[in-house]
Amino acid sequence: MKRVKPEDWQPADDMTLERTAMNIARRSNNKLVVAGPGAGKTELLAQKACFLLQTNTCRFPYKILAISFKRDAAHNLKERVRDRCGDDLSKRFESLTFDSFAKQILDRFKQALPEGYKISDDYDVELSDRKILDNYRFEDENYLNSTDPEVVLKLHAATLPHSARTKAERIRNKIWKEMLSSSPSQLSFKMIMRLAELIIKTNPKIKKYLQQTYHYVFLDEFQDTTDIQYDLFKTCFLGSGSHFTAVGDDKQRIMIWAGAQNTVFEDFMDDTGAARVALSTNFRCAPRLVTLLNHLTEHLLEKTDFATPSDKWQPDQGECSIWLFENAEKETQILFREVKEWITTEGINARDICILVKQQLTMYAGNLIEYFNRNGIKARDENKYQDMLTQEVSVFIINVLYLIYDPQNTNAKKDAFDFLSNIHTELEDQQLLKLEFAFTKFVKTLRKDYPNQFFGGDEIETMIAAIVDFAGKDRIRAHFTHYKNIGVLNKAIDDLEKELLHCYDVTNDIVDALDMLIGKDTIPVMTIHKSKGLEYHTVVFIGLEDGAFWSYEKQPDEDKCTFFVALSRAKERVVFTFSEVRPSKFGPREQSMHTIRQIVEELEKSGVVEIVEKN
Repeated sequence: MKRVKPEDWQPADDMTLERTAMNIARRSNNKLVVAGPGAGKTELLAQKACFLLQTNTCRFPYKILAISFKRDAAHNLKERVRDRCGDDLSKRFESLTFDSFAKQILDRFKQALPEGYKISDDYDVELSDRKILDNYRFEDENYLNSTDPEVVLKLHAATLPHSARTKAERIRNKIWKEMLSSSPSQLSFKMIMRLAELIIKTNPKIKKYLQQTYHYVFLDEFQDTTDIQYDLFKTCFLGSGSHFTAVGDDKQRIMIWAGAQNTVFEDFMDDTGAARVALSTNFRCAPRLVTLLNHLTEHLLEKTDFATPSDKWQPDQGECSIWLFENAEKETQILFREVKEWITTEGINARDICILVKQQLTMYAGNLIEYFNRNGIKARDENKYQDMLTQEVSVFIINVLYLIYDPQNTNAKKDAFDFLSNIHTELEDQQLLKLEFAFTKFVKTLRKDYPNQFFGGDEIETMIAAIVDFAGKDRIRAHFTHYKNIGVLNKAIDDLEKELLHCYDVTNDIVDALDMLIGKDTIPVMTIHKSKGLEYHTVVFIGLEDGAFWSYEKQPDEDKCTFFVALSRAKERVVFTFSEVRPSKFGPREQSMHTIRQIVEELEKSGVVEIVEKN
């Protein structure tokens, strides 16, 4: 691709950036970008990457590293950069989560771990804090019973190398030794992050290599960064010549419970000399919703960084309501009726309607999902699909299967071949044409050998294996760093295969099964935490009640931010529901709005929100 002069560069795909965002995209000095919902944080990072690559400001062969909090956010950013500046340049843009970045360091350089912290070549990743606490219970039950579990877990995840001054530290050290020396080693993601940090601390050459590879580092959803993650960033990059851009919104800081560092904005500015810059345009939300968000920003969150709506809207667009119900059964029935009206009369795609709950999705929305599906509107718990549908190998398999049984699906053909060309980086144009010819022949062969009308579970397994073999596991692992551990790649393939088999059992048609798998024409139901970074025409939040916000008195600031996040997912319409009686694991429970009355009062005071009895 021809290099663009920096002074001639314009945002890719004719995207519009506000003046401040354009300046951030064009300049290399360290920045903390504070941007509210809908301000285009991800797009800003994608455009900045385009500027750096297209103008060669990030000089070849150096790279840009983007680290996000969630896997789907990392995937989304990677795809945007690829779409904006093409396959060749985007190969120098790596978008990872903190977990995958740490795991990449550990997998590549684990032989450099100092004595006492060596691990097996293959290792298991233990996700559960409960199982780690079980290790402490087995080692010293008296210590565990006399110590707050949060204190134990914090000690377990302390920075390396460990000290042994206290009894608690000696217990911790023994458990670490046992977990590392197991066959295979037993690690949590926090342990992986600490081991990666130790590798960088104790190996100056590896640290230098890392800093010379990545001349620009982006940090997305920065408000949710934990102390361990920030320690890893500092260990890897502080004091280097790399340039840093952190993007976040402290109004959406909802991960304090998971260890998000309260002072991370201030610490970042102190450590890097970054200037704080605010973006003010909300491109997502209709004007009346922006008015509501601004009111809550000032009166609920006690902040002053207000937004202005994009001029693409009419001034009177946007609506927000609180719907009051006698019980959850009527809530489900009336919501079904309203949603059906939105889909059939207003023409809103089911995929652009989202149902949110604060937590305990099955209790708040399980019956609703069943009722919707039973009566002709597809809905599903989206939480378990998010990670699966952002796995590059899973998306490739899905696209190839679509191409086999839906030949007119041009997007599937393009995306599948893009995947193949990306993992064959050494091929010239003529060789890529040969690869495309071979791929077309491969697809036709599978279409002939496995006709849709004579299909079954065994065929699905065989075809997935053939598709992966055509791409080549070694090539996939070489290109995607998070697949270097063969167990991670195999699990992604196995998970997809298992879910596709389930969908096929339900539909008895492979195209319908693929549609079901990706959630086509299906209303996503998820927790607020899973909705971060997503947007929908209409959002329905179930349970604006004290019972859903049971932690409000203990952590009001975090719960207010959680509420703010739910509201800000909507482009045009938000509905909050309240049920006088709500099912619980202890039976029906009466609900109230006493504890969260400040939220409800500020909604009423905004002048935007309508309260409606829907019985």
